[in-house]
Amino acid sequence: MKINKHLNKTRITILLVCLFFAFLIGKALFVRPFIGMADNGDFFREMNNSGLYYLTDNFNDRHFGYFNRLYGIRQYRVDNGTIIITSVSFLIRIAVAVNKIFISSSIFDIRILAAIYFLLFIFAFYSIISDISRLIKLPVIITAVSAIVIFGDIGYMAYFNSFYGEPASFVFFFLLLAFLLRLLGKQRLTIINLLGFLFSALIFVTAKQQNAPVTVVILILSIRLSALRKDKLWRLVILCFSVIIIGSSAFVYFSTSKDIAHINQYHSLTRGVLENSADIQKDTEEVGLDSKYSMLQGTTYYDRYSLEAPESDQMNDEFYSKYGIPSIMRYYLNHPDRLNEKLNIAAKNSFTIRPEVLGNFEKSEGKSYVSKASTFSLWSTMKEKIFPHSFKFILLFYFIYFGGLSKLYIDNYKRRDTRAMIRLEAFGAVALMGMMQFGISSIGAGDADLAKHLFLFNVCYDFMFLSELVFIEDFIYSKLRLKERVGEIIWKQKRLISG
Repeated sequence: MKINKHLNKTRITILLVCLFFAFLIGKALFVRPFIGMADNGDFFREMNNSGLYYLTDNFNDRHFGYFNRLYGIRQYRVDNGTIIITSVSFLIRIAVAVNKIFISSSIFDIRILAAIYFLLFIFAFYSIISDISRLIKLPVIITAVSAIVIFGDIGYMAYFNSFYGEPASFVFFFLLLAFLLRLLGKQRLTIINLLGFLFSALIFVTAKQQNAPVTVVILILSIRLSALRKDKLWRLVILCFSVIIIGSSAFVYFSTSKDIAHINQYHSLTRGVLENSADIQKDTEEVGLDSKYSMLQGTTYYDRYSLEAPESDQMNDEFYSKYGIPSIMRYYLNHPDRLNEKLNIAAKNSFTIRPEVLGNFEKSEGKSYVSKASTFSLWSTMKEKIFPHSFKFILLFYFIYFGGLSKLYIDNYKRRDTRAMIRLEAFGAVALMGMMQFGISSIGAGDADLAKHLFLFNVCYDFMFLSELVFIEDFIYSKLRLKERVGEIIWKQKRLISG
């Protein structure tokens, strides 16, 4: 009875914290002045598929400086040849359908999409905090508030009011963790929770082309889950969804139209290999290109004025077809000093979760161009101002993190506690996902828009940081409680002796 009362009290505490969290962040996203993310040129990828269009033709009003809340809904499909199929398109279409029912059939309010993201995130947040609170002795309010400060930061929440792939990655990353932790709890090894995990993983890996490599990590976790139950239905569900996840991830990665695929390829050279190069002509030739393309050093695919149009016949015949990720990786392997340089450049941007060039307010608010919201920005400010921006620091952090996991894993292996071992493997998987994103971003896309490309790395890093913080706080709290209990026992013994 006492245990049940404690659990109910914990659940009520978490629920109240989540409601308070929802009120604070919901006010920023859904009440004027609305906070969102401006378009850096990527929105067209999803808007075209979803039948949406801008209500203004002014380039500066559409891109970089201002967040746009309202969009037109096309009455007829327009095919411009750009193909990108992701789970974000699926989520946007749901939001558009809801918008047509409750608001308008001609004007789309992006807050509908933000509301879908936010409700799913609050559910995931509640579930994760609830499950973690069962594993530690630390008061749940400390864990919950720490998580709110980190993941309730406007640097993350502002993405909800956008058509980027980042918010879907963020939300479904937490949803797959939420269902995974539920599966590993007592009496929760159900098909419903398994389907929740696998479906969340499917949406997550297909949210962005950049997420595709993470499929390997998801599959490893799925295989580990298959050992928890021996019945055929359990293993059949895992097998079928694993095939679907692999196929969908590969489809998203390879079906992207060439103009979309060319963006990162372009930047991997112009803002990667050639950036800060001591001999740009030699480096250009080394990746397999004519030295004349060294003139593109420092340019971006989105430049309004360029030496050669990024999608011209010449660029398609002589540029994109001559090099790719294999030749870029070969270059860095042959030049470890340049690789180290790129990793350090990425590290300098690795703790920035708010892109410098993207504004957060609507133009109608009268804010300056590229004006940023300061509400709920404590964590993003601390990361940018206080954390050491070096690759060595990141390596040290990973070393400490994996060191702690290894110690706990060995202890649970000795006890043959399979569920606890898989739980720790999940925490290790988070670190591996972050590591993969760091490498993909720094090598595969140069230094163009690094803050955005390193978004998932930041999510994984912050989850790792929160895990370590809670573990340390729980360790200290447990020691203090033990000391307090020992003191009470000694005091009682002294009273008995003196009495």
